[in-house]
Formats: sequence, structure tokens, C-alpha cells
Amino acid sequence: RICVYSKIEYNLNEEGKDFKTNLIFLLYRVLICTEGRIEFMNLNQLKYFLAIVKTGSFSNAADDMYISQSSMSKQIKALETELGVDLFKREHSKVYLTEIGAEFAKYAEMTIKQHNDMLLYLDEFATKKSNTIRFGSIPVVSSYGISAQIAQFTTNYKPDVNVVIDMHETNQQEVMKELFDGAIDIALIRTDYLDEVDVFDCIPYKKDIFVLVCNQNHPLSTKEAVSLNDLIKYPLSLLDTSSVIYTIVMKAFERHGIEKKTKCLTTRHKILMEILQTAPNISLLPLSLVDLTLFPHLCTVPLVEELTSDVALIKLKKRRLNKITKDFWIYWQKYFQMQ
Repeated sequence: RICVYSKIEYNLNEEGKDFKTNLIFLLYRVLICTEGRIEFMNLNQLKYFLAIVKTGSFSNAADDMYISQSSMSKQIKALETELGVDLFKREHSKVYLTEIGAEFAKYAEMTIKQHNDMLLYLDEFATKKSNTIRFGSIPVVSSYGISAQIAQFTTNYKPDVNVVIDMHETNQQEVMKELFDGAIDIALIRTDYLDEVDVFDCIPYKKDIFVLVCNQNHPLSTKEAVSLNDLIKYPLSLLDTSSVIYTIVMKAFERHGIEKKTKCLTTRHKILMEILQTAPNISLLPLSLVDLTLFPHLCTVPLVEELTSDVALIKLKKRRLNKITKDFWIYWQKYFQMQ
């Protein structure tokens, strides 16, 4: 295959070229021409590659990077195809770096570090970015009054600074992916099943208490409290499997030896409550998410077994923040710690 880089033609299959020369060419070849198509190596592919090196498996790396294993495999296959080499040896469920893969890893780490350093350097000269708080959150902003707290910060901040709030509200898997990818700098999430907690700085914000949510006409609505056993015969609706709330609830049933299946799953808690207003289903949700003024036909009933979820504002320890985001972090730490 003939490739062109910086006006230099080079035949990868040319005999007499040593291993290092081939490798260096591969690593610096950002643009490839193959069968009339132009393909680009991207930084996410390098991050996925390094995640596999770190974890030793595609599945664990996919979990760490918050993507599916099939997507991870496709990205690595595309990278290997682009480079024209095998980076991994695959044996059953295990993967090992090839000789050229081990060398590639050194340059991949260097590339990611240099890219991050470049962005941090440029941030200091980008006025808009320097005034932007890139904030990701699970879908609780309105329920927890987060907007009012952000507004309070912007009102009290320096009068000559135009504060820009770049808010992303989505499910926790996507929020964590955006945090690791650098699309956001701080995130409000549930920390109950957070892996590798040592890589984060964390400000505890709220301990959510779960309650039963059901229609006012439901047989359980008149009880002072209900146990998980009381719920066995009623159809259960929950937030979908990507939600930490789903995991908390299903593991609670599992701990009490109850085999419970879900009847309905949805991505948003307000949609879930709309369903509960007219259906015989029940749900378990954090009390803070249940707005009975919006859904007057619903009611909440305390649980006998304590079921809670911890919410916190987090950031990556190694992530360098711009000044306004640092100031917001300090402001949050001072005024909005655990409620």
C-alpha cells in the first residue's frame, strides 16, 4: 500500500525497512488514502485502545468508557484497519498487545497527553471558553432546584463577566462519558455505584430517600408504610436499565430474596409518573423526584426498609478547570453541601 504524508511517498511493504521505521511512519500517518476513501484516526479510538490496555479486556474497557462492547470492537477494528497492523492478539476472552501494539501504546499515551495539554493552554486564550461552565447532570435539575442555584451564582459573580452555562442533562452513562471525554468539566450524578472513586473530587449534595409511588386509588395507598414483600404482586414500573435508580431498586429486591420483574421501563421520571397516574402499576423513586403538585392523582408511601441514593457534584482530579468553573466549584462547596 502506498501512503502519502507531508509530500513523502513511502511503501509500507518495502523490504529492508526495520521495525521501528515502519512503526514511526504508522504513528505519524494521520491521513490515509485507501481505495479512494479518506480516513482519519480519531482521539476516541486512541482512548478506547488505551482503555483496553489498562483493563485487559474489551468488555471492561467498554464499561469504563461508557459505550457498548460492540461499538468498542468496531472502533478498534477500524483503527487496526487504518494502521494496517494488528494491535492485539485475541485468545478466547483475553487480549494481549502485539509487539507493535506495545510500541503504539507509548505514542498513544503521549498523543492524548499532548492533546489535553494543548486544550488547557488554548483555554486560557479563549474568552468564551474561559467564561463557560460546562456542567453535566442526570435529569434532576428542575426537581432539585439546580437552576435557581446556578442563577444565584451568576447573579453574585463579577459584574463585568458574562457567565455562560453549558448545561448537559442526560442519563448517568452519558454524563460520565462526557466527563471522561472532556465535553464537560463537572457533573451532578448518583455515586452509589461509582467505580474508581479515587480519580474524582466529590462534593456530597443530597441523600435521596426512596418511597413507593402509586395512584391514589391503589390498594397500597392507604398504608402508613410498605415493605418490599408487600410489593410482590403488583406490576413494577421503573426508570430504564441505564439508570442508577433501576440498579438500586433491583438490587434491594435481590438482597431480600425477592425475584421481581419490571412491567414497564422509561427514560424519564416525569414520564414514569404520568404512566402511574392512570395505570395500576407501582414504582420506587427518590422522594425528591416526586412532584405531587404536577401529578395530583399520585401519592407516596414510606418504605419499611431504608433505601437511599447519594447524589454529588464531581470532577476528575486530573482535569484542570478554568477560573470560573473553579469559582463555581468553591461556591457549591460553600453553600450547597449535603442537604
